[in-house]
Amino acid sequence: MTTEVIHKLNITAEASLDIKECLGDIVFDKRRFKADVEEYIQNMSRRLPWWGYFRADYEGDDIECLKLFIYKGEKLGVMQFWDLRGVCLAKDWSEELEDEGHIRSWLNTKIIDVPDEEDWVIRYRVWKVLRNTNKTSYEKVIEEVRSEFDNNRDKEAAKKMAFLQSGYYNITGRRAYKKNKCD
Repeated sequence: MTTEVIHKLNITAEASLDIKECLGDIVFDKRRFKADVEEYIQNMSRRLPWWGYFRADYEGDDIECLKLFIYKGEKLGVMQFWDLRGVCLAKDWSEELEDEGHIRSWLNTKIIDVPDEEDWVIRYRVWKVLRNTNKTSYEKVIEEVRSEFDNNRDKEAAKKMAFLQSGYYNITGRRAYKKNKCD
C-alpha cells in the first residue's frame, strides 16, 4: 500500500516581493494562488524533475501571465514542501537568461530587510474605490478617496488621499479640492 504524497507550497519573502513588484496595486488572493499551485504540483508530481527545480506559468483572472520558479524543499512524512523562490512576468523570462545563469543568480539572492506586510484591508478598500471610479476623472478618484477617509478616518486612507492629491496637482497644476472658507 502506497500513501499519496501531499504537496505544500512555501512562498518565500523574496517571492512575495516579486509578486508585489509584478502586480503593483492589483489585489491578489495569495490563498487561492497557493492552492492553485499546490494542485498543479499534485497533478504534475509524477513528471517533475528529480533534481527538484522547475518553472511553471500562472495565469489569473485579472493578471498577466507569471513565471514561477519552484524548488523542492524538505519532506516530512507524507508531506513534500516546495519553495516558490521567485516570480516574474512570463514575458520577461527568456531561455538565454536561464542558460547564462542570470535567473539562478537572481533566485539565490536573499533579501535581508524584508518590509512589513501592508494591511490587505486598506489595500482592498483603496482598490475597491479606484475600481468603482471612472478612470478618466482624477477629481472623482480624489473625491471618492476623501469620502473613504471621512468615513473611516485611518492613516492609510489619509496617505492614499495625500498621494492622489499630489498626483492630481502634478498633472493639472491645481489643488484637488478647495477648502470652504467656513470650515
